[in-house]
Amino acid sequence: MSASDRALIAKLARAAKGGIITVPDAATALGTSRRTAALKLAALARRDWLIRARRGMYLVLPLEAEPGQPTIAEDAWLLAHEAFSPCYIGGWSAAEHWGLTEQIFRKTLVVTAAHIRRRSENILGHDFLLFRAPASRTAGSGITSVWRGSDRAPVSTPERTIADCLRHPELCAGIRNLADFMREYGSRKDRRLDELLSEVASIGTGAAWKRLGYLSEQLWADAPEVAAEARNHLTSGYTYLDPSIRRRGKLLTKWKLWINVHLPPTIELSRDDSQAGDH
Repeated sequence: MSASDRALIAKLARAAKGGIITVPDAATALGTSRRTAALKLAALARRDWLIRARRGMYLVLPLEAEPGQPTIAEDAWLLAHEAFSPCYIGGWSAAEHWGLTEQIFRKTLVVTAAHIRRRSENILGHDFLLFRAPASRTAGSGITSVWRGSDRAPVSTPERTIADCLRHPELCAGIRNLADFMREYGSRKDRRLDELLSEVASIGTGAAWKRLGYLSEQLWADAPEVAAEARNHLTSGYTYLDPSIRRRGKLLTKWKLWINVHLPPTIELSRDDSQAGDH
């Protein structure tokens, strides 16, 4: 490698985030036009000093790396932030980060407002599950940024994470996982129930309030105000506790919920609370 190429890659490496460089960032770092930057990046990729992640995005290899050797980006969160912005890490991935679950999920869950063609993508050895949301949902008080090495990545707060999962249980791979998240969250001294209620209110769906009311009543006996607030927002119509399961189960009229999934014994639906029979 020539001295000029080494200097060029060093500049790109300094501008990269988690090893990832985009055409606009490269143009800024090199003080050139985006077209010129794109041509330089493509040329370096052809010589195996960069790896193309997707259109307009590359992984900068360390200078000591051997060209052509397989490699992956160091941090999936930083890669997601560059690839799918505006976005945030949410659902089960955020729950893992905040210690709400001990489960290890293979895919990184990303809530994004970007145009996506597929819900699942593999980029540079990392698997992502993508969930589309309006741009207004990818910013605000429910999103924070955390350090990932020398850069930061956006992630939903514990309260936004639970609220998102109440509306879309698929974000936590089902209602059983959500019950586990809520049980852990409710046991913490630093829980912020007022903030959680605010996040659920910002979603504006009756289904989220119904699930919150039922689960909080079972899990958070020391916080009856949560179920009481959920009752204030109860809407007409009946909702599946877990919409991914295509059977009705037992009808809980109090919360207008079809309890259609078997939950752990500590939060099982009592016989007195339900109407008879599976449907």
